[in-house]
Parts: sequence; C-alpha cells; structure tokens
Amino acid sequence: MYYENACVKSGKKKFAKRLIALTICIFFIAGSIFSVVSVLKHISHRHERIGANMNCAICLHLTMVENLSKLLASVITGAALVFGCLFVILSLLKPVVFYTDFSTLINQKIRFNN
Repeated sequence: MYYENACVKSGKKKFAKRLIALTICIFFIAGSIFSVVSVLKHISHRHERIGANMNCAICLHLTMVENLSKLLASVITGAALVFGCLFVILSLLKPVVFYTDFSTLINQKIRFNN
C-alpha cells in the first residue's frame, strides 16, 4: 500500500517536472517568435534622428537585437555540437555497470533458527 502511494507521488512529481519544462519551452519559443516578428515589423522604419549623436533609437535597438541573436546562435550551435559529440562517444562505448551485488546472508536467504 505504501509502495503504491510512493509510486503515485513520484509519478505526479515527474509529471509536474515535465509540465514545468514544457511550459518553459513554450514560453521560450513564443518569446523568440514574438521578437522576430517585432524585428521584422520595425526593419523598414522611418528614421527619426533623436539624441546628441543623431542616432535613431529603433536602429540602435535593432543592432542590439541582431548582435544578441548572433551571440545566442553561436552558443546554441556550440552546445549542440558538444552534446552531439558526447552522445556519439557514449553510444560507441561499452556500457559500464557500477552496481556490485553484495553477498549477505539475507540475500542468500539463510535463516538462523535456534
């Protein structure tokens, strides 16, 4: 009975973790899509020269977003390559088992009756 309740609780925890991860992924993808739409919307804007340097504020923001996108793209590509290489190496290696079976009297089912 207790084991079944523990399994149900651990199943609920796994489901909650997966749901949270899925929600984070959806928000990340939605944010990325909205930022691309915003950049595409403002890419052909009318230049308004404001400030001491006479720079357009929208052009500055678009340049900043472009630089950030390039940085994130290189980081994501590098991480994907590292994890891909790690996956290939681990799939080619022979699996290693770290579990050792301890031989105890209980495992051997020996009873001590007086």
